[in-house]
Amino acid sequence: MADLFDPADLEIGPELMVPNVTSESAYVPDTNGDPEGSEERARIVAIQLPDFFYRRYRLTDDGSPTFNQSTVDGIMDVFDVKVGTEQSFGDDDDDTKAGYFDSQIEKVRDGVSQLLEIDPQTTGINFLQLTTRTWAEFVSVAYEYQDSYSTINKDDGLPTWLVEREDKMLQLGRKARMLSAVCEQMDDKFGLKSTELERFRVLNEVERRLQRLAEWNFKQHADQSGKIANDMNTASVEHCSSIFDNA
Repeated sequence: MADLFDPADLEIGPELMVPNVTSESAYVPDTNGDPEGSEERARIVAIQLPDFFYRRYRLTDDGSPTFNQSTVDGIMDVFDVKVGTEQSFGDDDDDTKAGYFDSQIEKVRDGVSQLLEIDPQTTGINFLQLTTRTWAEFVSVAYEYQDSYSTINKDDGLPTWLVEREDKMLQLGRKARMLSAVCEQMDDKFGLKSTELERFRVLNEVERRLQRLAEWNFKQHADQSGKIANDMNTASVEHCSSIFDNA
């Protein structure tokens, strides 16, 4: 019986013991379960941008800044609500009353009428373009204002930058409605088929504005050190390959 082997007689060392807690080193990526996601998570981000950039803008596949379509859609929803509405007035002072607003419209109309003696069509087109751009600016700022106040802490007061944006929104709304009123009153003076505010033209101006802002914010906030390093490494490899081929 002395030749019989009993595993219980063996001394189990620590390397054979099963620990109660699994160490981090024991985990490996599940490349079989999610190969595309695993590859994406493992990739080093070439361009770093702050989170706020992605609220309204995005990067194309080649890393160029552009706007989010959802932002454009939100702005145009504001346009659909605001276009055709009347200017609202307060009672604090004369420049917020309807009579003063009407007198401003008359002054703008009289000033534009002086430009119609030579080539009224060009004057009309330029004025209609100004009206279109102003509406695009107004509804864009209104959307930004609405989007911003919905995210601030309700227990805090309005920040200064939001108060300034509010004032700009109100002034642009006043200007947009003033220009639309002048267009309506001078419809037959410009010699154009129509001076109607076209939604698709406002949409084009909204997209141009967002594209400019996307590019400006990208230049101001993008950290491209990773992209530059990758480009330099690629260039170095191509250089070495070229030298080898010509050796």
